[in-house]
Amino acid sequence: MNDILIKNNATRSEIVEFIMNLLINVNKDIILPYHKNLKSEDISTKTSNDDFVSIADKKSEDIITNQLRGFLDVSDILGEETAFLDKQYDKYLDKSILWVVDPIDGTKNYINGKENFCSMISLVSYKLPIATFIYYPLKNIFVYAFKNYGAFIVNTNNKISTRLSIKPSKLFKIIGSGGTKGIPDIYRQSILDNLKTNTERLFIGSAGIETIMLANNEIQFVFHGRVTPWDHSPMDLITKEAGGCVYMAINKGKFNIKSKGSILAASNFQIWNNIRDLIIPSNNPYRKYIN
Repeated sequence: MNDILIKNNATRSEIVEFIMNLLINVNKDIILPYHKNLKSEDISTKTSNDDFVSIADKKSEDIITNQLRGFLDVSDILGEETAFLDKQYDKYLDKSILWVVDPIDGTKNYINGKENFCSMISLVSYKLPIATFIYYPLKNIFVYAFKNYGAFIVNTNNKISTRLSIKPSKLFKIIGSGGTKGIPDIYRQSILDNLKTNTERLFIGSAGIETIMLANNEIQFVFHGRVTPWDHSPMDLITKEAGGCVYMAINKGKFNIKSKGSILAASNFQIWNNIRDLIIPSNNPYRKYIN
C-alpha cells in the first residue's frame, strides 16, 4: 500500500475522502431514490430465483466504475454485476492491482425495502485486499481499513472517525450471522441445523453489514457457505485490522479472491475454533470436502 501512496503522491486521508464522497453521492443520486420505489420491471434474477439484481445495482455500478477507473493509476475494475455478465471474469483475479466493487451488497434486503444494505469497494493486490471501504447509507456509517494500518468507522454526518477494535469475548452466548448457501446439498442441512441449534444465529443478509457488526463487537462470528471477491475482501481485511481472525472454514487457509468454499470470521482465534467445532464438528464429512 505504501508503494501506491508514494507512486501517486497520495495520502490515506485523501483516498478515504475520495471513496467516501463517491459512495455517498452514488447512494444519494441513485440507490436511495430507488429504495422502496422499485417497479417489478426494475428487478431481475441472476444465478438463481433468490439472487436478485435491480436497475439501481446496474446504474450505480456504472457510475462507480466510471469515476473509479484510473484513480491511484488503477484501471482494472471487477464489479459484481459486470462479472455476472462477463463469464470469463476470472481473468481479472490474477491482476497485480485492481478495484473490486459491490454497488449494493444486500440486494434482496434492498428490493424488499429493508435497511440492511451497503456499498463496498476494495483495492486488491496480487489477490489480497490491501484497502477496503463500506458505506452504510441508512445509518450514515462509513467503515474503512488499510492493510497493516487499522480499521476505522466514520460518522458521515460529523466526519468523526473512531478506530475499530474487537474486544475479548467469552462464549456465554454465541451470537453471529451466517448462511450455508454454496455448500453442497449433501452437507448443507446438517451444517445449517448446527448453526441454528448451537448458536444464536441472526440472518443479516449483507456481508458488509455483518462485517461492520463483527468489527463493532455486536456479533462474534460470521459464517458463509461460499466466498466472492466483492463480499469477502472487505470482511477479510476489516475483521483482521480490527483484531479478529478470518480463515477458510475447512482447511484454515487464508482468504484470497480466488478462494473457494466456506469462510468463517470471528472475534478471535479461540472463538473461531470453538464455533467451527460447533458448526462443522470433526466427524462431519464436510471437513474432508475438497472444492
